Amino acid sequence: MGFLTSIFKREPKPLQLDIQKKYNCPSATIVYGTKTGNAQIVAQQLHKTLQDYNIDSECFNISKYDINRILSENLLLIVMSTDGEGELPPNSRKFYGYLNHKDFPQIPHLNYSILALGDSSYEYFCGAGKLIETKLNSLGAQSVIPRIDCDVDFKDDALNWIEKVFLFLSEGSKEKSQNQTPTIKLELPDLDEATLTKREIITKGENSTATYHIVLDNSDSNIKYESGDCIEVIPENPDKLVTEVLNVLKADALQPINGGGKALFDLLKYHYELTKLTRKVVRNYQTTTSQPNLLELINNQDELNKYIADKDVLDLITDYPSSIDGESFVKTLAPLNSRYYSIASGYKAFPDEIHLTIKTIRFAARERQYEGAASTYLNEYLKVGTNINFRFIPSPTFHLPENKDTPVILIGVGTGIAPYRGFLQDRMVENIKDRTWLIWGDKKQNEDFIYEEELKQFKDDGYLYHLDTSFSRDQEEKRYVQNIVMEKQAEIYEWIMNGAHIYLCGHTHMGHDVRDALSNIIMNQKGISKQASNQEIVRMQENGILHEDLY
Repeated sequence: MGFLTSIFKREPKPLQLDIQKKYNCPSATIVYGTKTGNAQIVAQQLHKTLQDYNIDSECFNISKYDINRILSENLLLIVMSTDGEGELPPNSRKFYGYLNHKDFPQIPHLNYSILALGDSSYEYFCGAGKLIETKLNSLGAQSVIPRIDCDVDFKDDALNWIEKVFLFLSEGSKEKSQNQTPTIKLELPDLDEATLTKREIITKGENSTATYHIVLDNSDSNIKYESGDCIEVIPENPDKLVTEVLNVLKADALQPINGGGKALFDLLKYHYELTKLTRKVVRNYQTTTSQPNLLELINNQDELNKYIADKDVLDLITDYPSSIDGESFVKTLAPLNSRYYSIASGYKAFPDEIHLTIKTIRFAARERQYEGAASTYLNEYLKVGTNINFRFIPSPTFHLPENKDTPVILIGVGTGIAPYRGFLQDRMVENIKDRTWLIWGDKKQNEDFIYEEELKQFKDDGYLYHLDTSFSRDQEEKRYVQNIVMEKQAEIYEWIMNGAHIYLCGHTHMGHDVRDALSNIIMNQKGISKQASNQEIVRMQENGILHEDLY
């Protein structure tokens, strides 16, 4: 029996805190919860700033933080990103699990501050940071610097928070000087460069939303990725969208912005977000234009959430027209945001290449066509042989188990197959057979079964023990991966009891449905309540048994 057996057989362990022990904590302890690395960047910059001014501090990935210290901390500074719809990033769940334990003591002497990172196009904006703040407050902790919420263009708000932290700490610092002001820069890691060497459609038939397999030549970089890692790509807006925005504005494409700087067309194409809306952009536009109807929308939170969920900047200026010049318009926009893609290759099999699996985002609505900035850029506009800038993003939690004999159940939909392709290639190189089960789905088998021949070959060669697929539109009653999970519940439970790790990759709704199915399996097989089985799922997450990459 595996590690999971011991987890399932025991009741939740009593919380064991060494309350009497006094830890020698610095003036500030910084912890970060992250998935894509932005929270880590901010936390490490804060740490550097404090060290530069002789204010002692320590910085930890929150998954490595010793919870026993919390009773001795002078100031706990938390930089917390949000995963999907208001959820904690995977590396933060164990920390929150401690705080949420029924035996966790009150901590009225703890001073803290939170910087929350999020994306205001999601309903539960900065939900993870707010969740932790609510829990700390319920435990009696004191927020000494008000929480700041950062949108996708987080730099200015993050610098503002760092400065507030610095000023708070410098009040009690021996190094304090009346003229002392911090010099703070928030610098992202350097970009790497790779060459697009191959691009092929891997869906079948005529399809404007085709999925492509892309190969980047990575031989000139020093990156040694692991399967499960991802890369960050800065896209370009489609020319057609830029032109349509300029037409609505009645603006000159060649108008120089910022006193003779770049042309307006180039700024909109390469530097500003057009395909997505955020609350901040809507508010900026209303403040600049004084559009009264838009103010009504802003004051109705539910309607605003619906609006930004499927609208873009062109919709905004069309629905709420105003006379606004190009210079003022660009000041309302958000910087062009990066897009993240899971690496679809195994480093052991392809050390000089990075493979990607990218579905073209394109749909018709409101008598116009919408396109994704990054997917159309990579799949259609970027020429083979062209260099592309990217940033490597290591995953904190989505890797194969260290013990190579550990069985794994891989569950996903659509392009969520990408990291699993890397997992399978690694296991092929290492000749690990009969330890991998893939449950994957999409809409139609004759159109959407990407990597079909590869997956069947992995099955024939024994690297896939099971290959179960579900195509939701191939029968009258839709059938999804969670249906397969329930149909196979006895064997899935057997694998879990034998120590299997479970991976979920794909859209957030799929993740919720599969988690619910897994909870039902545990409830049925153990004969326990749904509440108790849900707690088992949480413990699997906290113990690194259930891994998630959801978006």
